[in-house]
Amino acid sequence: MNGMGARTARLPATRETGIVLFLIVAHFVFAAVWSVVVPLGEAPDEADHWAYITFLARERRLPRGPELTQSKHPPLYHATAALWASLATPDVGRVDSRLFLRANPDVSFSPADVAAGTHSYNSFIHTTYEDWPWRPGPRAYHVARLWSVLLSTLTLWATYGLLRLALPEHSKVAVAGVALLAFLPEFTFIGAVLNNDSAAAFLGTAALWGGMSIYRHQGRARAGWWTPLALGFGVWAKVSTVALWPAVGVLVLASAWNRSRRGCARALALVFLPALLIAAPWFLRNWFLYGDPLGWELVRQTVDLRQGPWTWADTRWLLRGWFLSFWGKFGSAGHIPLAPAVYLLLAGASVLALAGMVRVVPRIWRQSNGIPLVALALAVAGIVLAMWRYSLVALGTDQARLLFPAIGPLAGFLTLGWLAWFPPRRQALGALAVATATLALGLYALLGVVMPAYAPPPTAPVEEWARGPRTVPVRFGPIALVAWDLQETPTFYWQALAPPGDDIRVVLRITAVDGTLVWEWKRSPGAGRWSTDHWPRGYVMRDRYRVSWPDWAGPGRYRVEVAAYTFSGETLIPTRGGIPVATEEHPYVMVGWLRR
Repeated sequence: MNGMGARTARLPATRETGIVLFLIVAHFVFAAVWSVVVPLGEAPDEADHWAYITFLARERRLPRGPELTQSKHPPLYHATAALWASLATPDVGRVDSRLFLRANPDVSFSPADVAAGTHSYNSFIHTTYEDWPWRPGPRAYHVARLWSVLLSTLTLWATYGLLRLALPEHSKVAVAGVALLAFLPEFTFIGAVLNNDSAAAFLGTAALWGGMSIYRHQGRARAGWWTPLALGFGVWAKVSTVALWPAVGVLVLASAWNRSRRGCARALALVFLPALLIAAPWFLRNWFLYGDPLGWELVRQTVDLRQGPWTWADTRWLLRGWFLSFWGKFGSAGHIPLAPAVYLLLAGASVLALAGMVRVVPRIWRQSNGIPLVALALAVAGIVLAMWRYSLVALGTDQARLLFPAIGPLAGFLTLGWLAWFPPRRQALGALAVATATLALGLYALLGVVMPAYAPPPTAPVEEWARGPRTVPVRFGPIALVAWDLQETPTFYWQALAPPGDDIRVVLRITAVDGTLVWEWKRSPGAGRWSTDHWPRGYVMRDRYRVSWPDWAGPGRYRVEVAAYTFSGETLIPTRGGIPVATEEHPYVMVGWLRR
């Protein structure tokens, strides 16, 4: 009999445990590599989460109102991350984040802008201050990220425990579920950066695991003793984990159903009363401060609010975003995608998993009690509905990381569907195929997408910037403007005459003939892709601009001027042949005319 209708061949317990432990360790190493490779701040809301962490370390109190963007979230993840970071930097609350979180005005969420060279993917300009050996601020940041790595690693162990109990006759689904999460790009990415979704994923999965353990042990609460802790502290990690409580309730209720009504009430009380006692202070605080337990007033003050009623187009947008970002979309706004062909393959794999589930779930239902599958489905449905409800208020919810409290059931359903296409005695081969495919996907995402997105551009070739009539370079301290092309998209070429050793910013000004300022832009050369303090001697950076003309600027000829200064504010007086060509009061040098 094909599929999972028959009892599958079991791996020896010790071998299966060894494989799972190997996958868990592999995930820890893989996520740790991601945490080092992804530049600081280049993940969804990461700079805001860091601000929350340092606020708690410095103020030793919870923020009130819109004091911080992330103050709408409970503090468990941020407080524990602050404690973890303080192991490396005891005064983490006093870290000056401006030394390494310097906003990049040229970030773009459009791959076309980045390909044109006028913008870059990075939201921050990353200087040598972030380089190894890490200084106190970056060191604390990286150590805090390691806390996320540990939480995502624990999520794998909880996923194994959950799926092993939910489908005891199909242990390879549990192994394959761990293999999927071990290298899944988005899960690894979020688990490698500062984000409370890592804590929500672990505690949500642990709560479901505990409920499943109580169910499999006929209502004995001691079998899942950690369930109330995971439910209660899950709320302190992220309130959306409350959406998992009905699924746990079904498992606890079903486990004691055959005893008596009193037995059901006792089982529910043993699990949910302690959980409520743990979670209650957060809800009471919201009630006292904002008038309702969920603090919707504060939420509305700290998110981009949706305008207008929900439509079918919004539903398509949300589902599309969840699908793409479940597999992998990176960057501070999820704006760095995988290749379209990869998403197409993943869509095919998802359809295959769905077809496999349709094929196998009825068989499992007929041959065993379907309560575990109901609970897993209820967990996914609860989180999906909670995020849809949140989407009625907030924009930017098309991110699958918001579904991570139910990541264990999601991994279980996907791998259950895939393994349904393998004969019972080839289930181990199916689990190996999942591990191999997701490892390849994870390596591609890291080496072929994320690292190139933040890689420094190569030096501009000499034949590109020296092909026109040569002019005397304009020197600004350790860098020089050696060539420029004042076409529709002005392009400048900056060369390091010596290793600059400083974060230098340049200013492009366009003025009318009468001196009226038309447009001005200040930036790190090259759209902030590689700060000047990294440049070796002789390196040439291509610096391309897209001018935003005001409506009142008509056709004509406009003056182009350039200046430079260090990030600390020191003006670099331009010189030609050692002779100053500008002054401290007006540090701009004219380089030509731009015709519109």
